[in-house]
Amino acid sequence: MAFTQYDIKRLIAYTSVSHMGFVLIAIYTGSQLAYQGAVIQMIAHGLSAAGLFILCGQLYERLHTRDMRMMGGLWGKMKWLPALSMFFAVATLGMPGTGNFVGEFMILFGSYQVVPVITVISTFGLVFASVYSLAMLHRAYFGKAKSQIASVELPGMSLRELFIILLLVVLLVLLGFYPQPILDTSHSAMSNIQQWFVNSVTTTRP
Repeated sequence: MAFTQYDIKRLIAYTSVSHMGFVLIAIYTGSQLAYQGAVIQMIAHGLSAAGLFILCGQLYERLHTRDMRMMGGLWGKMKWLPALSMFFAVATLGMPGTGNFVGEFMILFGSYQVVPVITVISTFGLVFASVYSLAMLHRAYFGKAKSQIASVELPGMSLRELFIILLLVVLLVLLGFYPQPILDTSHSAMSNIQQWFVNSVTTTRP
């Protein structure tokens, strides 16, 4: 459905759901490393998805449409918004230096030790996510501008809008370079959950 979607807000929603699949994989592995990776992933994805939805709202405020077929060529017509959209779109794919990379790496590494086949299959989800995320950027910001957009002067981002988005960028990068405080805080809780999971699986086996 994501590949045939032209509503940019719905496409971002599909992207958000697909990346939460990694959290489900982590939950069912019973791996301590994967559990802590899931915590990082949920925080990082909350930041990156929030950034994308905020930028989508700002785009709608200027164009009054979410249909990507009515967009195109916005990279040279708007300041900041296209570049920030690219940052958050690539961040959701696990760009190194962001919290998304740390979370997905820990989930995949921890899951591979328990369920290697499922982990390898799940990596194809990243490939598909890359395709429709880059397609979203291409349709909205690159290519030839539509006639109704080419003739209109589009306002850039205000200082308030820019401050909010840059705050999310800083938090996402900080989480990518300094995830240890979150890992230390969640370690005890994740250990208890892992122990509960292992005990549950052990008692249900014949």
